Amino acid sequence: MANRGKSDASLGKPWLVTGAAGYIGGHVIQALFDTGIPTVLLDIDQDSARQKFSNEAIFENCDIREKSGLESLFARYSFEGVIHLAALKSVEDSQSMPKEYFETNVNGTRNILEVMNEFNVSKIIYSSSAAVYEAQSDEELVNEESSLKPVSYYGQTKVDSEELILQFSQKQKIMSVIFRYFNVAGAANPNLKDKSTQNLIPITINRIKLGIAPEIFGDDYNTPDGTAIRDYVDVRDITNAHLKAISYLSSNLESCVLNIGTGHGASVREVIRMAQEIMGINIAPIIKNRRPGDISAIVADCTKAREVIGFEPNYILREMIETSI
Repeated sequence: MANRGKSDASLGKPWLVTGAAGYIGGHVIQALFDTGIPTVLLDIDQDSARQKFSNEAIFENCDIREKSGLESLFARYSFEGVIHLAALKSVEDSQSMPKEYFETNVNGTRNILEVMNEFNVSKIIYSSSAAVYEAQSDEELVNEESSLKPVSYYGQTKVDSEELILQFSQKQKIMSVIFRYFNVAGAANPNLKDKSTQNLIPITINRIKLGIAPEIFGDDYNTPDGTAIRDYVDVRDITNAHLKAISYLSSNLESCVLNIGTGHGASVREVIRMAQEIMGINIAPIIKNRRPGDISAIVADCTKAREVIGFEPNYILREMIETSI
């Protein structure tokens, strides 16, 4: 039977997962449970997390912005490492709420690193984003050495957090795997699906279900059909990357930054067209103005992730949309 979060010493020390109530968090935690890896769930929204998991799971209500609460938590457990997923993530909101995004995404990460150092916890897997990269004008692949010049403040908070982690990795002997996710989609089961009001695929599906026209924010980008191109990667592939990162950190002392995507881009029009085809409903989309912070096209070069942790994407866009429906 999989260990449902219990910190049984015979099974090893538990991993702390921040952002447990989130979309990616739910999938990562389920995989840890199924693999038998002891896990402690941290979130300020325990109710949402409890709806996804058994009461046997260990929940901790803690705000990463409050260092004293983290110190109290770390004093009660002996953690193997931290999977840090907690963050504010709306590109649009980050432009109008920079203080809130700095406090949660940057200072929250700093607090975790300082408390890890204080309690001699040496492993962290960090959830970063493709939003750290410079805006692309076409489908050129970006690798980990590509220019970091985020358009949005959200992207800047991820750059700043990455820098903090790498500084601690160099000075404090904390080993890190930083994942730059591209556009995450799909679901392992209905209970874990993305309920976000910010991501294209669930928004499009919900609007079509309600008989409302899907929205396209900008059709004048420098792309083949004028709409923004993104690299969509299945959340199940993201989950698998985390398991591979845990294995990597068990035997490697070198920190790394890795793109996690598929290497293939799809435009907003293509996503909407595919969702309508699968659902058997055709409603002409509404064209609206571009949103602040959005870029034209970005697609991942995942060569390094393949070489370092053996990452390979297993799911295609149609499967991501089907499981989202």
